[in-house]
Amino acid sequence: MKKKRYITDFLFSTPSFLVGSATAMNLAGNFYNFNASKSNSAADSLAIENDFKMIGQDLYDVLEKFKENYPNIINAK
Repeated sequence: MKKKRYITDFLFSTPSFLVGSATAMNLAGNFYNFNASKSNSAADSLAIENDFKMIGQDLYDVLEKFKENYPNIINAK
């Protein structure tokens, strides 16, 4: 089963190459649409939740790498 990967930039826009090149001319104004939340507290709540998920993901990755590199320590009784 593939584990869900979390990202740290979920509140930021991710422009395409076309949008990025069009901003060089900036003919129509602002090209970037940021992800919005219903309120400031909802955005903060989502950001804090995602931060904790990122910490958990990092810890999981470290433990998996440790298990790969040191299987004799994990399996020792």
